[in-house]
Order: sequence, then structure tokens, then C-alpha cells
Amino acid sequence: DKEAIETPGDAQNIINYYQVLNHLCAIGEVEKMYIPPAMDLKLGIFGNQLLWEEKGMADKLDIGPGKKVLDVGCGRGRIAQHVASYSGAHVTGVNIDKSQLALGREFAQATGMDSKLDFVHGNYNDGLPFPNETFDALYHVQALTYAKDLPALLRDMHRVLKPGAKMSFLDWFKLPAYNPDNPHHKKLLREVKAVIGAVKTPSPEEYTEALEGAGFKVLSSKEASEDGGHQWQLVSQAEFFFESAKSIVEILAKYGIIPKHFDVLMKRLTEGGQSFVEADKLSLFTTSWQIIAQKPAK
Repeated sequence: DKEAIETPGDAQNIINYYQVLNHLCAIGEVEKMYIPPAMDLKLGIFGNQLLWEEKGMADKLDIGPGKKVLDVGCGRGRIAQHVASYSGAHVTGVNIDKSQLALGREFAQATGMDSKLDFVHGNYNDGLPFPNETFDALYHVQALTYAKDLPALLRDMHRVLKPGAKMSFLDWFKLPAYNPDNPHHKKLLREVKAVIGAVKTPSPEEYTEALEGAGFKVLSSKEASEDGGHQWQLVSQAEFFFESAKSIVEILAKYGIIPKHFDVLMKRLTEGGQSFVEADKLSLFTTSWQIIAQKPAK
């Protein structure tokens, strides 16, 4: 139920959560650990991830060969690898979890992309570990829910970007239909936050105001799902996979073949998935709201 990261223990809990989630997502179609905007529902989760990363994000950032891009909260580097491969840009990923970064480096080497990718350990709440005006573009995918001080982080992003650079945020937001006085809405919020690992639940307006306060010009702020305006059909695909795998994970955990916390998280994913579908149908909140902003040119 927390709406903010408060202690070092909270940060460690985030690392622990994603270390387990890594293994579970690696066996399904959500290996990149996010449900994408619905760009073309005929393509499934992975196809929509690729399409959004290309047309929905990379193209809008105006990146290409010779450009330097920062991926904030890069996880295992799967998005960074595809963005670099598609655009020809060099992508640097920063993440709090060293184990995910190691997997990112391994994948980059295995795919022959290690010259186009760098992975740096860091906690963005402690400042981005890069010199001023280093990057031509920046993006994050559902990562800023853990920001302790959003205005300070946005000022730091402004610092590391070159004049004229653009950035893309795809994140978790509450929508106008959400009523904090409605008990069922509050229940859905708790359950969806548990499955996606969210902490803070801001409105898009909070972000756009903070971006403008940090010196950015907001170019667009809107739902990124172009095919129907909702994600729930893609969420249902992920839910079906995890529901099918739940009994197998339960048996393996029962007999000690895998740790018991895998079973706990699998149950959370399936239960929360049902709430995610319902909430998306009701337009209460979304994980596919995209904001494009730009640091003004000098």
C-alpha cells in the first residue's frame, strides 16, 4: 500500500522482487517484464512490444547511428538491445540490480550487440552517474514509480541530456475514472500494484507539471494503445500463460525443486492479472500512458 520509497530496505525489496520476477517472466511472453501498449492486437504481447519500441518510441526520439541514448531502469537490457539493433544508436542502461545488469551484458554479447550497449549500476534516486549533456535521448519503461523525489530526478535527467534531446516516458498512471473513495477501486489498485511492482500511483498531470518545472517542454501526453485504447486483451494473454503454469510451479515449490517464493509470486501474478483486466476495462489506471518531452535547444 506504500506510495513512496522510504528506506534502504524498500530499495532492497525492489531488487528482491525483480530477481524472482526475472525467472518467471523468462519462461513466458513477458520476458521484457512489461505489458506494452496495444499497437496491433493481432501480434500478441511480444509483437506489440517490438512495434511500440520501434514506431511508438525510437522513431519519436529521432535516434539513429551515432546517437547516444540512456535507458533508465533498464532491467535485463532486452528493450535496450532492441532499440540499439533497430535504430543503430548506442544505448546505455542504468539499473539498481547488478544481477539484471549481468544478464543484460550476457545477452548483448550473445547477440553480437556488445559494442552498441553499455550497462551501468546505479540508483537513480542517488543521481544519474553520467556527466552533463552526455545523451541525445532518454527513455524509461514503467520505472519511475520508485522515484523518491520526482522533481529532483527530472532535473538530473535534464542535466545529462544534450540541448534539443527528447525523452519518452511509458508508465503507470491513475486515470480520471478512478475514485479513491470507492472501496472496489481501492481493492483493484492494491492488487494491480502488487502484480506490477508499483509504489506511487501518480496522475499524468503530476508528471507533466514536474517535467515543465524541470525545464522540459512536453510534446505529448496520452494513452499509447492505438488498437482500441486499452491493454486488457494483452494482459489476458499474460494471465492465461501464468494461470496455466501456476500448478506446475506449485508442485515444484512443494517438493523443494524451486524456492517457495516462486509459488507465492506466481499466485500474485495470476490473481493480480484478473484485477488488471477489470481495472483496464473500467479505465481506472493504465501502464501504457506515454509522455514525450524535450529539453529546449540553446
